[in-house]
Amino acid sequence: MKAKKTILFILVPVLLIVSFALKTLWNAGQFKRIVPFSLYRCVPVTGFPGPEDVVIDRAKDTALISFTDRRAAMAGTAHNAGIIAYSLTTPGAKPVLVKTDFKGAFTPHGIHLYRAPDGTKLLFVVNMGMDSHFFESTGSSTVEIFAYRDGRLYHRETVAGPELSSPNDILAVGPRQFYVSIDHGATSVIGKKLENYLQLPISYILYYDGKGFKKAAGGIAYANGIAISPDGATLYVGATVGRKVHVYARNARTGELIEKDAVSLGTGVDNLDVDADGSIWAGCHAKLLSFVAHSKDAAALSPSEVVRIRPLEEGGYDVTRVYLNGGGELSGSSAAAGWRNRLLIGAVYDERFLDCALLPAKSPVEAER
Repeated sequence: MKAKKTILFILVPVLLIVSFALKTLWNAGQFKRIVPFSLYRCVPVTGFPGPEDVVIDRAKDTALISFTDRRAAMAGTAHNAGIIAYSLTTPGAKPVLVKTDFKGAFTPHGIHLYRAPDGTKLLFVVNMGMDSHFFESTGSSTVEIFAYRDGRLYHRETVAGPELSSPNDILAVGPRQFYVSIDHGATSVIGKKLENYLQLPISYILYYDGKGFKKAAGGIAYANGIAISPDGATLYVGATVGRKVHVYARNARTGELIEKDAVSLGTGVDNLDVDADGSIWAGCHAKLLSFVAHSKDAAALSPSEVVRIRPLEEGGYDVTRVYLNGGGELSGSSAAAGWRNRLLIGAVYDERFLDCALLPAKSPVEAER
């Protein structure tokens, strides 16, 4: 009898640990079979490492892309970082660095282009400052607001505060008003790792009303990309660990968010972008633990995935996977932005992004099926 109790005493914890490990691997997508698929023909655009977030200036048919050489930054060495502009109408265009008068440490992450009622364009940037890794935080992150005109960035304002403990993406809704995702509720390195691996939904969204921050939404497992519907009434938040997109009704006057839906994607959602027709593009990490390995070793490939979410008039959503690759073409996809029959796909670490054209055999209607 004593021997049986001893066996049970050992066996039960072992089974619990194995079950938890298998659940973690399953939820991270590590058991997925990656079969490359694409509705687009993609070409790599090189020259700038870590092209993490992409926004489209539709008035100028130009993409603005934030980049940071994160591997160099993580190593504590001098690194390139900034904003690049990429023409969508010039054949053979090369990305060019956007000049700015900003003088401080500048390692841009999430970005959003806001067009004011008077036509002024403002670029809002999550500036990681001296932070070099998503598990680390030095408390130096800020939000920088720039006027964007004549192809240059003119610094207007720095928004700082202890609330910006782990900012990721940003969505501007006014000249000084914005939402920002705080991707970890925990603040210590160990706490963030536990939050990720235990899949704790304790990250959240902050709203800045021009004077101060307030919590607008919570209960999110790694809050990441933020986007808004063309009419400004609906806000979307990607949950990387939660593998879904949260959908909120937005009060434009108060900034209040009320969750009304969630779209399960079964993949690690990173940045979001909303097309002119209201479709939501999501750059995703099909295997989250592979992405963690890729963050530590460039030779460890991380599958890239892009999903399009189309809100339906009768309610619900049409979800279409438009791109999936094992990481050879692009590792660690972080963003997707649509423009006409083109698609730009960004990456966290790779020294390239993809410029993709819809294959002639695939009509836009076929691509949505």
